[in-house]
Amino acid sequence: MTTCRTIVLLAGSWALLLAAAANAQVLITALPVNPTSLDPHRAIEGYSFMVTNQLYDTLVRLGDDGAIEAGLALAWSRPEPTVLRLELRRDVRFHDGQPLDAAAVAASLRRLADPATGARGGFLLAAVDHIDVIDDYTLELVTAAPFSPLLANLTFPATAIVPPDAGEALARTPVGTGPFRFVSWRDGDSVELAANPDHWGGAPALAGIRYRVMPERAAQLIAFRAGELHLIHDLPPDAYHGLADRADAVLVSYPSDRTSYLGFNVEHPVLGDQRVRHAIAHAVDAPLLAETLFRGLALAPTGPLAPLVRYALQEPDPYPHDPLRARALLREAGAEGTRLTLDLATDGDLDSVAQYLQAALRDVGLVVEIARHEFAVHYEIVTSGRAALSVGFWGSDTLDPDFMLGAALHSREIGANNASRYAQPAFDALLARGAALEDGPERAAVYREAQRRVLVDLPLLPLYHHVGTYAKSASLEGERIVASSFQLDLRGARLGADGAGASER
Repeated sequence: MTTCRTIVLLAGSWALLLAAAANAQVLITALPVNPTSLDPHRAIEGYSFMVTNQLYDTLVRLGDDGAIEAGLALAWSRPEPTVLRLELRRDVRFHDGQPLDAAAVAASLRRLADPATGARGGFLLAAVDHIDVIDDYTLELVTAAPFSPLLANLTFPATAIVPPDAGEALARTPVGTGPFRFVSWRDGDSVELAANPDHWGGAPALAGIRYRVMPERAAQLIAFRAGELHLIHDLPPDAYHGLADRADAVLVSYPSDRTSYLGFNVEHPVLGDQRVRHAIAHAVDAPLLAETLFRGLALAPTGPLAPLVRYALQEPDPYPHDPLRARALLREAGAEGTRLTLDLATDGDLDSVAQYLQAALRDVGLVVEIARHEFAVHYEIVTSGRAALSVGFWGSDTLDPDFMLGAALHSREIGANNASRYAQPAFDALLARGAALEDGPERAAVYREAQRRVLVDLPLLPLYHHVGTYAKSASLEGERIVASSFQLDLRGARLGADGAGASER
């Protein structure tokens, strides 16, 4: 146990941590929500992963170019089409001193896949039939049929490796192998981490990280302008452009894997009629939404997947804005004047989108009431099938099309990630076929056919593709984000000479 960690455990003092690391700085950033869990297998939203990414390691990671890089696994191979063999690093230890070996990794993956764990990310290992430990540092993941997305799935934060004896306590006192160690979590206030000097990749440059829970975007901006935050994420256009005049701030935009959508509960007595869903699609002017609300920080949708994702459609909108057509379809379905509730989480930046949808649907004869909930409540409402309409976003964080299409729309995910309750055997069969193929033209054709089927059946309506954004202090460098803020990696981050003043405020 390091001296820094001992001081924290004995004194419980963040100030002492800073004093013990006088030559380094603590990075301070904001979370828009209180984490749901610091157990990566049980977190239900991506903001928790912004913290767990620093505490845990995954077996493999996405590189800056989207290629898969080594993590806890140094090498991988496929000795057979249904076998993924992983060769692990040696001399890696969990923060509590336990060694990481093949048996520990196998136990962690089995825990994620076990339905009793209740892991939202369990679908990532759904294709795995069993796991074989070959020796102390080699294991094999065996699938019943070839499943090409499996390696990419292991880059996602929910597959992070936890200790073999991990239990319920991991949610509040996380133990990983990552570049930072857990210090404290004050609900609704902050999460604090300290550098792990014994990390296999070398000690991070930062002494620690402090996440301040700040649900109000205005409060985040005030704190950033005052130098009290080094980093703020996922900025809406007004906030992003409003910081352009600050010499001490660096604005970053990057290609994102996210697509925001309007979700339909296809079991709803009115929305179950495909004509109603098509009518709503014609009522929405998606290009106008992207242009006017997002000012260059969103793209009009070209399909269910963001352009960054492999095999994403790049085709014209099949539902051009046509209010007359929308009204005609509603009349045909006998749905004119229907009252619907649109659910959304209050901890995102979707309120203006919801208000636009409310107005657009009112113009074609639908009455929409907006219901706002904290994320955990919103998640329970939509996954239980009680929501009619919902607005949110999905990303394919692995950059493989199977991730979003499988998680959000496969029938096995009804009651979990499939909030639309969409169940089409032909669609499920396309996903199974695509997953069995190696990357190439044939696999591309299958996933594009699956996306076209989604656009016809319309369990969800793509609204816009995101452009990722963040603002950082000019003193911060070395942070890493690939495709999504939920993949934030601070192991290489450092603060320049002016960083200390900000972190000590």
